[in-house]
Amino acid sequence: MSGPDEIVELERRLLDPAVRADPVAVAELLTSDFVEVGASGDRWDRASILAALAASPESDAEMREARVATLGDGVVLLTYLAETRGIPRVRSRRASVWVLVEGRWRMRYHQGTPLA
Repeated sequence: MSGPDEIVELERRLLDPAVRADPVAVAELLTSDFVEVGASGDRWDRASILAALAASPESDAEMREARVATLGDGVVLLTYLAETRGIPRVRSRRASVWVLVEGRWRMRYHQGTPLA
């Protein structure tokens, strides 16, 4: 299994507007059964996330305080603080579960919780 830096870098790719605008690039980073629970509490599957990101890829979120914890063989949890650069600054706590699938890390689950 590779180190935590690889997981952080893969997550950063998903924050990059150029990657977000490319459904093929995003699809390569997600499992086929990917699920996201958004800040609104809505549940998104892989197809709906690919469509939403392609339609609105902008992101100015910066990752801070990244921590990677091993949950099992080929399963890690990444937690971090996301902060936008705009005014007002928007902050959220985020968590992603990454799994090793056929030798490549892919995101299985993501959740964001806004901070007051």
